[in-house]
Amino acid sequence: MIQIKNLTVKNFMSVGNATQGIDFDRNDLTLVLGENLDLGGDGSRNGTGKTTIINALSYALYGQALSNIRKDNLVNKTNGKNMLVSLDFVVNGQEYRIERGRKPNVLRFYVNNQAQVSTDEAQGDSRETQDAIERIMNMSHDMFKHVLALNTYTEPFLSLKANDQRNIIEQLLGITLLSERADAIKELNRQTKDGISQEEFRIRAVQEANKRIEEQIESLKRRQVLWQKKYDSDVAYLVAQYDDLAKIDIEVELLAHKDLALWTTRKQQQDAYTALVGRQTAWKQKQQKDIAS
Repeated sequence: MIQIKNLTVKNFMSVGNATQGIDFDRNDLTLVLGENLDLGGDGSRNGTGKTTIINALSYALYGQALSNIRKDNLVNKTNGKNMLVSLDFVVNGQEYRIERGRKPNVLRFYVNNQAQVSTDEAQGDSRETQDAIERIMNMSHDMFKHVLALNTYTEPFLSLKANDQRNIIEQLLGITLLSERADAIKELNRQTKDGISQEEFRIRAVQEANKRIEEQIESLKRRQVLWQKKYDSDVAYLVAQYDDLAKIDIEVELLAHKDLALWTTRKQQQDAYTALVGRQTAWKQKQQKDIAS
């Protein structure tokens, strides 16, 4: 059970710098009536800030107004800063307090007067804190607009898209867990498909790498066969040369080398003698020719 205790607003929409508070902590019904003094107090109920109250409730709980008003436009235009909305409420006997503001941005959340998160001056928002608040309320902003804060600004339920209608009905019946699990399964399937695709890419990359390695191995095998053939041929040639050398008689070869050296010397002497005899014969022939002449 949700029990709203009090709401205070400052520099929020039509509320100015003076903090305004509303006490909802009553046992009887709270009825808010407006009296527009700007129109002379003739009984007009418009423009007195009734919608501001429900928008302040929406902003305090969900960080946004009932309609699509930009957050900065919720700040009172006259003062333009220091907007702050505070809400005290009780859920199942547990007391909670939310303080949310703009310019500067503020979000404080208390449970039994104990601060749950530190003020985030930079963002004025915290997804984790907001999720915690919605879990405590057990109500989304769409459900808040259509069920709790009935107003003329919210699109009628029957005009919503079928998917949006289904979400609200599931929240009312408390069966959102099925949709959440279905979404979780979809996400798990998507992640699984992504994982399978990545694994297929990895397998193909490994296969390509293995193919290149196999080609290198085959090339090395062919080079090894060619090297082995050349090696065997060289060894056979050297063995044949060794066998031929092994058959040589060293003493006979040495003696043959000596005989060759002696023969070469005598051959040179013979050639010199033959050349000398040839020159002498030619000289004699020339002499006889000269004498005859």
